[in-house]
Amino acid sequence: MPRVINATKFADRMSNEDGNPSSGMLGILTKPSNTLANWYLWLGLLGLLLAVLNLAGIIHPSYRVSWGGMFTFEATNNAFGDKDTAPAFVVSDAIFILFCSSLVYLGARSLIGDSNFGDWLTSLLTNDWYNNLIDPENGGWGLLLGTWAMVVSILFYFFWGIMYMAWIDPGVYSIAISLMASGLVLRMLTTIEED
Repeated sequence: MPRVINATKFADRMSNEDGNPSSGMLGILTKPSNTLANWYLWLGLLGLLLAVLNLAGIIHPSYRVSWGGMFTFEATNNAFGDKDTAPAFVVSDAIFILFCSSLVYLGARSLIGDSNFGDWLTSLLTNDWYNNLIDPENGGWGLLLGTWAMVVSILFYFFWGIMYMAWIDPGVYSIAISLMASGLVLRMLTTIEED
């Protein structure tokens, strides 16, 4: 006879194991697990970088981005304006910066936890993650290749962004995201235990 799992007990156990209180969706979003906190932090930092580049007028060779138009699929206004005629700062810029800053704050707050900011920064610099770039004995070839795919993804995105002002180019995003996803999958596959 198949075993029946109580969905409520399972969800409570999973949320407690992952570091989230079982207080519903709001609790999960405002007190993220380590995995979600990492996504918050890095996506928030990327968003802040793009917002600063947009304000400086160097996000694209001929356009300025309207974040309100971008995220509403141009229902509220045009997503792109001519660099010479579009305003340098609009309300959607402020909302986007506030949203990205909130992601960075929530992510960093969860990752820092009970330690202080200096200890957290030190742990970033002394992380075992760097050993995965050079030592296949540390975690296997999957971990080494996955880590390199993630690093190449970041380097590729920044190289093309700096050299060609292609920070919002869909082709550059596609390649960078594919490399990043491949690296994440390879790294995750190394943690699966064989039965």
